[in-house]
Amino acid sequence: MFKITSFYDRKVAGRKRIAALFSAFVIALTLSTPITASPTGMQTAEDWVWWKPVGAASLTWGFWKIYDSELRTPSGEFEPASGEPLALVITYSRDIDADDLLDATVEQWEHLGFSEQQTQEWLPQMQNAWPDVKEGDRLIYVLSEDQGQFFYQPEQGKASPYGKLRNADIANAFSAIWLSPATAYPSLRLALIGGNPE
Repeated sequence: MFKITSFYDRKVAGRKRIAALFSAFVIALTLSTPITASPTGMQTAEDWVWWKPVGAASLTWGFWKIYDSELRTPSGEFEPASGEPLALVITYSRDIDADDLLDATVEQWEHLGFSEQQTQEWLPQMQNAWPDVKEGDRLIYVLSEDQGQFFYQPEQGKASPYGKLRNADIANAFSAIWLSPATAYPSLRLALIGGNPE
């Protein structure tokens, strides 16, 4: 017995087959695509690994290089007013004790005009924010939604979370050491934010 189908029936059946194939393709694509951080989606502190570089610079003292630094953001641009998260990635070229890093932080805050009373209030929150660093180690500071997260990465190892700054004032003050127009290192800042240092 023959089944007679109209042109309309064949057209509808064809569309259903195409829709089914498309659905199967989308499902297969979704299952085969690795999940990675999206610059346009919700950001977390761990996403800094995938962010785009804005600029890079080295800090030297006389003939000695202290560290290499890099600024990263999800967009690859630095727009302070946007509130976009940022990451400062610092690779040390020499061994430095955690206490010496803390002393240097306080000196830079004083240079930026923060009062002694303010810096003394912040010091307890900075205790154990990072370990002693060795040549080749990295400290990463991520500023997101007015909170700061430190990561420590030994030269031969993975980055892992370390100290956290939950107070907005201190979190922003730490990034200001490198990114404030009043920084003690204006050429380094210019290179970090993607400018051309003189």
